Order: sequence, then structure tokens, then C-alpha cells
Amino acid sequence: MIGGPRFALARARAALAPLVTLAIVAALAALLVVGVAGLVASVETREVRGALAAATGDRAQIVLTVDGSADAASDAVSSALASLGAGGAMEIAVDERSVVLSPDPDSITAAQALALADGLPRLRDAVEDRTGERPQSSGGLADTLDAVREGIEARRGPTSVALGLLGLLTAVVVGAVALEPVRARDAESRLLRARGARRRDLASLASLEAVTFAVVGAAAGAVAGTAGVGLVAGAAPGFLVGGIASLGIALVTGIVVAVATGRSAERGSARARAVADIGAIVLLAVITGLAVWQFVQAGTPIVQRGDGAATLDPLVALAPALALGLAALVAVAFATPIARAIAAALSPSRGVSPVTPLRLASRRPARHALSITVVAFAVGTITLAGAYQSSLTALGDAPEALRVGADVKIGTIPEDVAAADVAASGSPDAAMLARPLSAEGADARIPILAVEAAQLGEVMLDADGAIDPAALGAALALPAADAALGGDELTLTLLAPPAPPIEHEGEVFEQGSPALQVRVTLLAASGAVETLEFTNADVEMSEDDNGNTFPDVRVRPVETVSLDLPDGQQWSLAALGVAYHPMSYFPGEGEITDVTSGGEAVDLSGFRPAAGTPGSVAESEAGLVFAPEAAAGEPFTRAVSPLVPAAVPAVVTADLAASMSLEAGDRIALELVKPDIEVEFEVADVVPVLPGTASGEGMLVDLGTLSMASPFPIVPTQAWLATDHPGAVVEAVAAAFPQTVTIVADPRSAENAAGTASAFVLAAIGAVVLAMVVLVLRRTRSRADARELALFAVMGLGRRRASRLRAQEDLFAVVMGVVGGIAAGALTAWLVVAPLVRAAYGSVPASYPIALSVQPVVLTVAIAATVAVFCLIVASVRTPAHLAPLLREDE
Repeated sequence: MIGGPRFALARARAALAPLVTLAIVAALAALLVVGVAGLVASVETREVRGALAAATGDRAQIVLTVDGSADAASDAVSSALASLGAGGAMEIAVDERSVVLSPDPDSITAAQALALADGLPRLRDAVEDRTGERPQSSGGLADTLDAVREGIEARRGPTSVALGLLGLLTAVVVGAVALEPVRARDAESRLLRARGARRRDLASLASLEAVTFAVVGAAAGAVAGTAGVGLVAGAAPGFLVGGIASLGIALVTGIVVAVATGRSAERGSARARAVADIGAIVLLAVITGLAVWQFVQAGTPIVQRGDGAATLDPLVALAPALALGLAALVAVAFATPIARAIAAALSPSRGVSPVTPLRLASRRPARHALSITVVAFAVGTITLAGAYQSSLTALGDAPEALRVGADVKIGTIPEDVAAADVAASGSPDAAMLARPLSAEGADARIPILAVEAAQLGEVMLDADGAIDPAALGAALALPAADAALGGDELTLTLLAPPAPPIEHEGEVFEQGSPALQVRVTLLAASGAVETLEFTNADVEMSEDDNGNTFPDVRVRPVETVSLDLPDGQQWSLAALGVAYHPMSYFPGEGEITDVTSGGEAVDLSGFRPAAGTPGSVAESEAGLVFAPEAAAGEPFTRAVSPLVPAAVPAVVTADLAASMSLEAGDRIALELVKPDIEVEFEVADVVPVLPGTASGEGMLVDLGTLSMASPFPIVPTQAWLATDHPGAVVEAVAAAFPQTVTIVADPRSAENAAGTASAFVLAAIGAVVLAMVVLVLRRTRSRADARELALFAVMGLGRRRASRLRAQEDLFAVVMGVVGGIAAGALTAWLVVAPLVRAAYGSVPASYPIALSVQPVVLTVAIAATVAVFCLIVASVRTPAHLAPLLREDE
């Protein structure tokens, strides 16, 4: 090293002021980075503790059952948890033959929860390695932690973007401050170079002393930040974050000082330096374009690897920060021509201000480049944070409403339990029965949700205005019947004449009447569908002389029945179906005649065979003749009324319709799965999303219309309820039908998503603080600045006007930074806010529209207050008290 340690110490003393400034700025930068990262970690910890506190029963514990010593297994578990760094996060209870592990919601942190999510599946192996006995494991804590991990990893996408914003500005500010010691020794470095010193030695020496001060300051700031977060949030982030921040600051300082010292040691060509600077800007633009393109493709910095694990893409995380940085450089580039244009326009004026400050700003753009950059970055970060916060607030609980679809959704209702009874047990304000189905698609199954269309407007949530359930219900519901049944019962006659005799080997055999079943489908004015059945056969078990039992089937050729209509609704006859009784011995036809209600005949002349129905249906003078299929397991041969459409109206989500090239009015036939039937659908409308489905995609149809298009009964297995008191409804349903699963909106989803906004707010605050530091440092007078102010003062402006002239020049730089920052922030928000909001919730379908929302009053106040502080800083410059010594320095 040149001159040894004593020479290095002497150099450091000579430039002590800029080096101390570097240490202070490094400490502040580390404090901000560690503080923001620690507060983000505390938000994640709060999310973990809330999720674990809400988990109950089996989902909140793991039970290890052993045949040997439970104490030995407990020691092995404790050792395994300690190796994961989660020793104090779990409570361990030892029984005679089992070890019960449950999390401690008051002490567990997010880092420990993630470590447990990875380590709990290997806990049995750890116990076996330690004790030689493999325990049995039960409990759902691992699944609970996996769900928590998925949420945290999804929300780390937005928070990593916020940390990237603060990190990049921190690097810029630290690098700019690190240049000051190099500039202070510019003449000395050239002299040493002229005396034979190598550039490498000069760069190493300058880097060593600068990095030393930067590391000391950064370490102090990191310790202060860690302690502060521990006091404020109750959980210290650990020293790893502080170490990484200190290492980053040291690395930036070393690189900047080494490069700047090497360039300043020799007088190079100005053109070569300009070409190098332009090349660096072009490279930055290319990297920014690549990062933004990857961000648009991925939507979040958290990407899935090939093995399914989530990982952070740093280039994608830095994309918004790089976009703001590039926009700040654009603002710097435009500052000179704008200043010249305004000065030229005001040149006829005779006053010194504002022409002279504008001319000074246009002639030395390098002096204001850093100020414009940091101001633009700070204002852009405020704009981005405001847009992100407002968009999250505007979205609110809409994603949860989209996931559930109603205030309360009851699923997994067994088919032997009436869904209507389940819905009624909760005493809701309104109820809608539903049945989720699927159809075979080209690449994957298509979700189909069959609901009572008449109840859509009262029950289904509108996904924050994305759909209009009432309009969808009107598009799907069947038209009102022209003539409703006039009485409270329906009378009809089934004729089952004997089949013609058959001849076998010259002998004629008489055949009896076929045993038939009849299904009557009724449609209410509300859209409800009711099915009534009867048969013309009675089956009794008889016993022969040997004690063997056999069925004795007695068939009535003529069967007249009166079916009671359900109370409380106006009903119409929608369909009739005939099938063979399971105990029918003879084939034949069945004719339904004399259909009356309330003493009036029901017109069957418009009935037609249902699409795809087996057998045949024909009109007769008195009614309808049905010839069902004789094969076992065949469904009913059906005839439907004119009010039943030939194709089932369906509402299709936009992405699904695009994948199948469907538009409103198109028809498509799909193969349903369970029941295995083919149904023709007609697209009635196209919507962005479908609430209540797993992916927000699929088709929505009317349950009654689909039931009449299906030869098999479609039993509802879900009940969607509308209520203002979901908690009471859930308790009532759980008490009456404990075998069902009840789903309600989780308010923690919106709270957890809103927690990511704090990272952007903290990043904006940090950016403003760093910008203030830069403006304060730029406001501090160097000897050259002091001489310039003294010259203006003695040339007739006086001290006050000279100070005002300098303040106006710096104010122009602030204005350029503000304008560039607002424009850059708005453009960046337009690009990144919607995908980041989607990532913050983690479960919002890609087709769900997320609008960019801004609270103009709040954002304007925040920007105005920030700009006012910046203006006060740059306006506080003062002319030196003693002018003569400054003017004689050049003599």
C-alpha cells in the first residue's frame, strides 16, 4: 500500500468531514433498511400468529405416538426443533405413549413458522434416528403451516418490491455520498498518479478507508434498527438482515469509490467519458426493459421452481425501482432543455429572477442530477405507494366474497339429506340451492355451477360489482308459464295395456301389462323444481311351501292418481317421464291421459320428447304415449313442455368462452360427468368471473332447467345463504347438520393483504428521508459554492438576493424531480399495482378485474407536504458572512 498505514491514516484525517458524512449516511441507510425489513417481518409474524390462533382441534397440533419411551421421543423432538431454529415456538406435552406438539401463538415468528413448515414432515425421521423407533404421526398442524406458508410467500412478492424500491434508492444515495471523499482528494490523486502511483493502489487505498467508515456506520445503524424494531414490534428481525444491509452498503461504497478514483486519477478524454456514461445509461435502459417485461409476464417476484418451491426473482423485484430510476434519469436529461426554453421565453424581462437561475441550471446539469434523481424517486415512490394502498382499500373483502360466493355457503351435503332442510336450519334471509358439476373439456374439465336462478339476485354476491347476479338470474330463469295449474293437486291416469301375445314353437303366450314408474316434474313461478312419482305396480314378498321367498308383482292396467302439489307456490307442469319398474316382467307402452288440476284439463299438446331421451314419445288423441327402453338401468323416457328450452341457457366466464371460441348466442354440446349425459347449452351472457368456484372460471346454469334436461335427477349438494349474521347461521347449521362443511368469508385475508401496504408506506417514508439527506448535503456550501455566492453578492445583488438566486436554481431542480416523479410513479403504478394486489391476496383469479384506484386528496396532501419540506431545505441556503477572504482565495 502507498505510504503504509500512517499515510492512510493521514489521508483519512485530511478528508475526515466527507468520510464522517459517509458513515452517518451509511448508518441512516442501514437503519432504514433494517427497520423496514423488520417491520415487514413483524407483519408476517402477526399473520402467522393470527392463523395459528384461529386453528382449532386437530389442525392445531401434531401427535407422535410411540411404543417405547415418550420422554426419549420428546427429547428427540426438542433437539429437532432446536436445529430448525424453532425451539421456543412449540409447546411439547408428553403423555404415556405420545408426544403432542402445538404452536405457541404468543412467541412463534414468521421465520420459525416457515422453518416448521419445511421441517415437520421430517420430524418422524429425526425421532427414529435418535431413538431407533419410528413413531406414528397424526394431526393437521403441518397442513395449517403449509397454508400459512403459501400466504406469506405470496405476499412476499409485493413486500420485496417495496424493499427493492428502498434498496435501490439507498444504493444511489450511499454511492453519491461516497463520491465526496474522492472529489475532495481529486487533486491529490492526480498528484500521486503523476509521482508514479498505480491506479490500482490509489483505488484500493481510497476504497479501504471509505469502506471502513461505511461499515462502521452501517453496523451501528443496523444494530440501532434491530433494537428499534424489537422495541416497537416486540420481535427483533435478527442480525442476518443487518449483516446483509451492511454488506450491501460496503459493497456499493467500495465499487463507487474504486471506479471514481480510477477515473479521476487521470485526465481522460471528455468524449470517451461521455460515451461511457451514455453506454451505462443504455445498459440500464436495457436491464430495466428486461426486468419490466419479466414482471409483466410473472406478475410477482415470487415464482415457482420446477420442484414446486417458491423462490424470489431479484430482477423482477427490482423492476419497479429500475423503472423509477430510469424515469428519474429521463427527468435529468430533460431538465437542461426545459430550463433553456423557459429562460429564452422570459429573456425579454429585465429582472435577474427567474432568468438567471434558469440559465445557471441549464449550464451545469451535473450539479442538479442527484437532486432531481432522489426527488423524482421519492415522489414516484409516494405515488406508487398511494396507488397500491388505495387499490387494496378499494378491493377490500371482494376476493373473499368471490371465493365464497355468498354470505354463507354450506357444502358436502349428502344426497340423502335435503339441501332445503339444511338451508332452513340456519334461518337465513334468503337461500339458494346449488349443485357443482363438471363437463369434459378439450384440455381439462369445465366447472359448471347449477343454481336456483330465481334466487341469484338475493343470495349471490356481486364480486365488488364485477357481475350483476339479478341480471344473470333473469337471463337463466325459465320464462313464466302461460297457464299455471289451477288446483292444489294434479290428477292423471296411466294406461298400461297388455303387450300383444307372443308365439313360441307354435304356442301362443299372453302377456300382462308392463309395470311402469311415472315421474312428474313441476316448475314453480319462483324457479323451484319439484319432482313427484308414482307407479302402477305393487310388490309383495311371498313364500312357497319350501320357505323360499319371491316377489309377487301386481300390476294395474289403469292407474289414476291425485298428487298433492307443494304448498306456497304457483306450479306449472314442466315434464312427464315414464320408465320400467325394476320388477317389470313384460314390455309395453304407457299412456298418460286425463291430466287435470282444479277441475280443468291440462293441455299436453305442446309437449315434445326431451333432448337425448331414450325410447320414444308420441302424441295420442287423449294424451302422450311413452315407449321406454327395456334395458336395465335406462333413465326415464321424458316429454317436456314448451316452456322448457331446447338448449340450457348458460352464463360463461370470459376466459373460458375465449378458449372455446364462444360468444353470446352460440350453442355447444358438452358431456357432463356424474351424471354421464350430454347436454346442449346456449351462451346467454359472458361475465368476467364466476363467484363461488375454485378458480373463478366456469359456467353458470339454472338448476331447474338442467334438471329437466337430464334424464337423471340432479340433487343439490350445496346451500348458499344470505344473512347479516353469518356467525349465528353457521352455529345453527353446524348444530343441526354436523356432517356438512360451512364456508364463510375470512376477514383475515383482507387484513393480511393490507399488511403489505405498510411495506410500501415505509419505503416511501425511507425514500423521503434519504432525499432530504441528499438535499441537505447539496445545500451545504462547498468552497466553490461559497465563492460563487460571494461574487453574486459583491456584484450588486447583496447577500439576500444572492441566496435567493441560488435557492431558485435548486427549486427548479426540485420541481423537475417532482414532475418526473409523479409521471414515473403513475406509469409504474399502472404497470405493477394490479398484479401486486392480486399477489397480495394470493387467491384472486387472473380474470378478476382489479382497477387502479387512487385517493386524490390523500395523495395530493402527501406529495404537497413532501415537496414543501424539500423546498424549505433548498431555500435555507445563506450567503457567507465574510466575503473578502473568499474573493481573495483565487489571487
